[in-house]
Amino acid sequence: MTAAGGQKGMALLVVLVIVALLTTLTLELAFSTLVDLRLTETFRDRTRAYYLARGGITAGRMFLQEDGNAYDSRHERWAQEIINYPAAEGAVSIAIEDLNGRLAINELVRQNNAQAFVVDRFYRFFAALGIEHLADPAELTAALIDWLDEDDDPYQLIRTDNLNIPVVGAENPAYQHGQSPSSCKNGPLDSLEELLLVRGFTRQVVEIAAPHLTVNGDTRININTASDKVLMSLDSLISKEVAATLIERREQAPIKSISELADLLPNRTYSVLKSLANQHQLTTTSSFYRITSEGSIADGKQRLVAEVDKRDNTLLLIKVD
Repeated sequence: MTAAGGQKGMALLVVLVIVALLTTLTLELAFSTLVDLRLTETFRDRTRAYYLARGGITAGRMFLQEDGNAYDSRHERWAQEIINYPAAEGAVSIAIEDLNGRLAINELVRQNNAQAFVVDRFYRFFAALGIEHLADPAELTAALIDWLDEDDDPYQLIRTDNLNIPVVGAENPAYQHGQSPSSCKNGPLDSLEELLLVRGFTRQVVEIAAPHLTVNGDTRININTASDKVLMSLDSLISKEVAATLIERREQAPIKSISELADLLPNRTYSVLKSLANQHQLTTTSSFYRITSEGSIADGKQRLVAEVDKRDNTLLLIKVD
């Protein structure tokens, strides 16, 4: 090979290397641009899905405001879940749940004092769950009271149904040991997830109890939507069998008045329910609701949870779930 031929070969090699480098750079640029484009599209779709979900929350509040009859039950329009309803270029799903069918945790303590009848409810509720192998119902109740009240004195005695049950309670010293020392909040819960911070409330206990509990609510329980465990928490005379009877009755038709149950239950049990209703602890209507809304459009999805007071359409909380 001549010198001139060798130079031509070397030049060709250099050109091929440059072309290969340029091709690689072009491909990387194209890939990077494609990734940026997809991220932008995903962000756009998620943003649009968020506003669809916000619209679902607004629609849910409208459904509740339109409900003006004298009872609230799962037979009504607000309780019928909407799934993938077409909206704009996407879809929205809406589900509404009655929170007056749950026990309101923050009602355990009012003005720094444990409410005796609510303490009774929570003890009976934890007992009805059948979780004694996981935690002591009395200690769970005491730990909740200590988490909510403002003082640093452990709750020491659960008095309920002619029982006096000594308890240890759980104030700051109980939380300052172990691998992750913490403090007792001494204030109301902001979310059900916070239960995991309360002594005795393991993840398993919370998973079992949470479906029956709420943060926002009051002491009134709606007989049309309460679970059997919540119904059993109201009085020791409301057994599992009585709760099942009430649930079977309301599945046939909404209970519009407690007086409808006079011929269904034994006299003593009916008297208990009537007394609870007269004390505004048992009702056939509700005020507090949770609205879950999911918006979806193209590759974007957003799920929002809101809790509202229907009486004045107050938004109590809204969060991305």
